[in-house]
Amino acid sequence: MGEEVAVAAEKARPKVVNGTQLADELGIDPWMVTRALELGLIPPRDKSKGWSREAADALAPRVEEIREGIADREGYGARRTAELLAELTGLAIEAADVPPLAEKTKLRVVGEYKGWDLYSARDARALAVSDDAKALMTELIAARQEAKARSEAEWTAWVEVSLPPDEAAGRLGWKVAELKQVAQDGRISAGRGGRFAVEDLDVLAADEELCEKVTGDRLIRADEAAGLLEIRYPTDWQHVVAAGWITPASHVEARVGKRRWIDVPLFRTRDVEGLRDLPGVPWEEVRAVRPGEPSPLREYSRVTTRAEAIHAFAAAVADRHQVEVWAFHDDRTGAWALDWARNDQDGPTREQVAAELRADQQAARYRADITVGGTRWGQRARHAREILAADTAVLLCTRSSGQPTSDTETTEIIEIAVVDASTGKVLLDRRVKPSVPLGERYAGGLSDEDLADASPWERVLVRVRDVTRGRLIVPGRPGEDQKLIAADTVRAGKRPMHLAVDDSWALREGTTRSPRSGDSLR
Repeated sequence: MGEEVAVAAEKARPKVVNGTQLADELGIDPWMVTRALELGLIPPRDKSKGWSREAADALAPRVEEIREGIADREGYGARRTAELLAELTGLAIEAADVPPLAEKTKLRVVGEYKGWDLYSARDARALAVSDDAKALMTELIAARQEAKARSEAEWTAWVEVSLPPDEAAGRLGWKVAELKQVAQDGRISAGRGGRFAVEDLDVLAADEELCEKVTGDRLIRADEAAGLLEIRYPTDWQHVVAAGWITPASHVEARVGKRRWIDVPLFRTRDVEGLRDLPGVPWEEVRAVRPGEPSPLREYSRVTTRAEAIHAFAAAVADRHQVEVWAFHDDRTGAWALDWARNDQDGPTREQVAAELRADQQAARYRADITVGGTRWGQRARHAREILAADTAVLLCTRSSGQPTSDTETTEIIEIAVVDASTGKVLLDRRVKPSVPLGERYAGGLSDEDLADASPWERVLVRVRDVTRGRLIVPGRPGEDQKLIAADTVRAGKRPMHLAVDDSWALREGTTRSPRSGDSLR
């Protein structure tokens, strides 16, 4: 009976065991199986889902060897090793003490984790009961504490004679960026903690030439520039810029609302201060003007609005390249867009117009607000111009029975008109008699009586072919007109010929009519 139970138990044992099952059979924790694999104490799995029965049974006599091997190779990082030693010895050892301790004792490095050394936990426990090791730990702790105290004292002394960047710049009357630029030029160096010695700052403050250069190179906004000159902003300042006396040294982006970004001009302080020496400019008279009164500087310039400047630039481009130029202002975003027709050389290019915009004294001030070329509405306007060329296109419109629908089985053409797109001349205007009486069907106000003398579609088709042959057909109802013509032609047993070719039609189903050119929305 006992032999039968043993045989049954042996048959119940799985032929392949996973990590958890192997740990259970060996009487060890599951993590030890994983660690033993990492250390090579257990052979790799010989089956896709684990170890075979033979491999698992071969490990059973080696359990103590596996335990010993794991214990010998068990490693902790410096922080955890220090915590273990502090717990066992009662000493205030920290992670920084572990590496020098390992150099002077038998504390081994048994591995690494993400580039950090792992120290033997067994060796650490052995050191905890060693008087010599504890004495060494006491020395390391004392040396670390002394070094820390010395460093803190040095830092305190340095703080007393130095300033952080913001306070250092304030002491000089500079901006932090200006101080960092001077430091980058080698005139001063930051010390510990990025702080600057007060002694070095005082040397800079005494250098009048350097201070004058720093403040002269400082970039300020237009309102700050007006304040420096003690004139009104923008009333007087706009005349200064329009007269060409000063130009921005740089620009920064600023957000207006949720979607709009603008370029804010920045002026060099030296250039602004130099305006005081302009000959013949009555600055005192300008400063004496009361609010609301016109500026005495207006005689020196003609201030143009943004719209005037952009329209003037558009006119200049049109004259220069002999093309039609369109300007559009989007009320939603406050932005402008320019686009234009093309000349015989397919010009001007966007790069050309952009360069001309940068060179335009008035319009260049608003170039950040202007999209140059590449607009959808410009593309459509050019396409419309091509369609309007002589002998190029015709406009075709149909009226059908029933409500507008794509159901061409019950809907037929009852009226068709074709007009020359260039001249507006009516080339065809015919009513068509449907193959099935209208009856009660909707027909745009027409009745069977109105269509009694109309020609059937097969006769009208001949004329439609004649007036559209060789022309681009612009339908009144994109997709709809083409389908109706094709269906009626098939129903009449005729051939649609070029009317069935997609390239003969300007618009496809789902597209919209080309917009009118000019100052139109994209």
